[in-house]
Amino acid sequence: MTGAAGHASTLSQEALVARNTAWNLLGALLPVPVALACIPLLIGALGVERFGVLGVAWMVLGYFGMFDFGLAQSTTKFISAGVSQGDHGRLRALALGSLLLHAGLGMVGAVVFAVLVPWLSGAVFSMPAPLVAETRSALYWLAASVPAIVVTAALRGVLEGLQRFDVVNLIRVPASIVNYAGPLVALSFGTGLPLVVAVIVVSRYVVLAAYALACLNLLPSAPGRAVLRGADIVRLASYGGWLTASNLVNPLIIAADRFIIAATVSVAAVAFYVTPYEIITKGWILSASLLAALFPVFSGMASREPESLHAACRSAQLYLLTIATPPIMLVLGGADVLLDWWLGGEFRAESATVARLLALGILVNIVAQVPLTVLNAIGRADVTAKISAVELPLYAFAIWYGAVRYGINGVAAVWAVRTTVEAVALFFAARAVLPRGARADAAAGPSLAASLVLCSFLAAAWLSADVLGEDIPTRLAVLAAMLAALIAWEWRVLLSGDDRDRFRQLCRRVLVASHVR
Repeated sequence: MTGAAGHASTLSQEALVARNTAWNLLGALLPVPVALACIPLLIGALGVERFGVLGVAWMVLGYFGMFDFGLAQSTTKFISAGVSQGDHGRLRALALGSLLLHAGLGMVGAVVFAVLVPWLSGAVFSMPAPLVAETRSALYWLAASVPAIVVTAALRGVLEGLQRFDVVNLIRVPASIVNYAGPLVALSFGTGLPLVVAVIVVSRYVVLAAYALACLNLLPSAPGRAVLRGADIVRLASYGGWLTASNLVNPLIIAADRFIIAATVSVAAVAFYVTPYEIITKGWILSASLLAALFPVFSGMASREPESLHAACRSAQLYLLTIATPPIMLVLGGADVLLDWWLGGEFRAESATVARLLALGILVNIVAQVPLTVLNAIGRADVTAKISAVELPLYAFAIWYGAVRYGINGVAAVWAVRTTVEAVALFFAARAVLPRGARADAAAGPSLAASLVLCSFLAAAWLSADVLGEDIPTRLAVLAAMLAALIAWEWRVLLSGDDRDRFRQLCRRVLVASHVR
């Protein structure tokens, strides 16, 4: 592998965005078939209650992956700036400083989580008595994984700052596959939860070692030893301000639903909720892959040509909406049938409504990631952090009420409403704070007429499932016809001629970039 500076400089900004987007898409999509194949096998081998605990374990791993107070993004920013300025002498020192800060956070997180384990397993989670001891042991294993997860975020931030998304995703893919396949391997030696979770934890330390080796090989060499200065630590820790607060609150929002379901309903209900959640939230692949590559582009536009932000934002919103709506419509019209084919009648009965409500929420949230990314890129993370801070207590109460009163369907409905309210707040915030020349289109999103047409398509898909019921052949034929009509309308009406041309060019560059090393 070669150094990052020469690697990045050989590609234009446009080609680099396409290349990084392609790698992010591949890294996120390749594990999905493995998840689809493994989840039914895990449910059959573990049972619904134990699988519910495993779902909580996956949530904990995801939470602590974001438990970095904004330091990973800070690392990416300063490493990227060092590469751009040719200041290779500071890169290893910055990486070392980030590593030490993350290691400290990881140790604190592990201790806090370990202290909470007896309370979580004994008093918070609603589960059968024989499962309590297993769950406690599994949670202690999870506590042991926290340092590896948090330090991995630092090393990933270094690689992203070096624009080596290819390396990040070459490590990410097998790591994600082990997340689902590892428990199956463990089950060949026994059915206990501690063994299943232990396999995942050990894999996290292997992933940490892989990231560390990649950073050692790719960080540009410089004369002498890397000298860590106090100023480097302060610079990394102080950057972000409100971004740090946002990174603390957002993981709590993401984790709240499954914790509250486990506490107020049962861990078995977590299984019925987390199964469609794990699949439907893969829709974030679309927004994350594109916007991770566009974040530095938005940052540059904000300082050099803020009037250009409106076109970039509008295009990103329309492209995400165009790509995401058809699969969401498929879920609305066929969630019960798909769940029956995949997992059987019990999951069809318990999870179909959850899947449809989550699908509506994820569609709104995918598009709302554009104003969120732009606000952070122009240095207004204070706005997004304030929205999250107001949102968290209201959301937690609403989820608790929904879970107690309506079970997991109530939680899914609250989740969908939250994403909608949050999206409205983000669009209004973007309109208020974006540079004047960028406001109109960047904050507006699709027109009201286009939004109404899209809502009509989605409502028709939902109603077709309810009206046609068990007449599966007719339902599938009607759904296929509506999908064809939707795609034709998106292409001919939602997207203008210029939008279609740019969309073709983007798709072509992504496809070409996926073959470039």
